[in-house]
Amino acid sequence: MTSPDGTENQQPGHDTGQSRNSKHHSEKAVIIAFASITVVMLLGFLLASCVSSLMKPESGPSDVREYNGFEFTRSGNFWITEWKRVDGSEYSLEFRNAPWEVDGIEVEGETDTRFSQWPYVFITHDPSDETTRSTAFVAISASNLASVLTAVFEREVIGACTRNFTEGCSTRPITTCSTNASVIYLMVSNETGISLDGNCAIIRGFGENLTKAADKAVYQWLGIVKK
Repeated sequence: MTSPDGTENQQPGHDTGQSRNSKHHSEKAVIIAFASITVVMLLGFLLASCVSSLMKPESGPSDVREYNGFEFTRSGNFWITEWKRVDGSEYSLEFRNAPWEVDGIEVEGETDTRFSQWPYVFITHDPSDETTRSTAFVAISASNLASVLTAVFEREVIGACTRNFTEGCSTRPITTCSTNASVIYLMVSNETGISLDGNCAIIRGFGENLTKAADKAVYQWLGIVKK
């Protein structure tokens, strides 16, 4: 049958082969899309479950230990303890290293009133124009020291360099142990230890050992480690 405009009409209820194929492909696409969404949701659920399981801290007696009257709780890569200042202020402090892991690090010498009474303290280091594993641990140690000095001891911390060698040091104070101020010198060294000399505390170590020496210094300042 032809319509008034000259085109051929299709009888109602009669499908051509092309329309059946189109309908079949459309239904197939919907099924595939639904299946894909279901698989993605299932994989997402399984992935979330695995990540949750991996991130969940292990529980057990080894997660909590006591040292010198302080309770330390393991949380991820850190040990957390509660510390109270003489004025009653309480702090929750976290450390990369537990006190029993660093109490064997030797401390030599003594500091004087310049180290303890100056309102600010310089944390200085030997600058390097290369970013290496050792320089990364210098930054970590400086950050850990600064956080405790600022929050607990209410000291103003100033980042410094031992010499004007890099672009970063061009705008920082040039500070060494001979500077008449309170100075903490983070020294990259194969020897691990702490040397106290009047106004200056020299903290030595390489890589993770530098952070251990820095934590040992903080533990002593807090009275957690006695020697």
